[in-house]
Amino acid sequence: MKIELRNPLQILALLMAMLTFSMPFVTFAQQNSLQMEAIVAAERDAQNDVNKGLWFLGGCLGGIVGVIVAYAVEPAPPATRLLGKSPEYVAFYTQAYAEKAKSLQANSALGGCVVGGIATVIYIAAAIAAYSESTY
Repeated sequence: MKIELRNPLQILALLMAMLTFSMPFVTFAQQNSLQMEAIVAAERDAQNDVNKGLWFLGGCLGGIVGVIVAYAVEPAPPATRLLGKSPEYVAFYTQAYAEKAKSLQANSALGGCVVGGIATVIYIAAAIAAYSESTY
């Protein structure tokens, strides 16, 4: 089947149809770009904002309770970073920030819990060894 476009209106109609069907793809590409921009910014900001040393100390001193608290606390980004942004950007940014910050604080607390547990075992082993040597 051969289609011949001789009339300028036929060419214009074909062009309009192509533009109409390609528009959703452009919209999806723009939204994907906005989403990636928000996620990258949120993860960078969360990396800078989370006090990993404090969460490590909380896990070290609090043990498993410190780790549970780190998983339970839902961090929120400062509102000033979201002023003037579109609702879609705010939604993507907030979700990515909370996920990254929670992951960072939980990993830090878990590391502190492991180090605290190892230090406790070493301390107890040394105390038992010292006690057993003093009784002989």
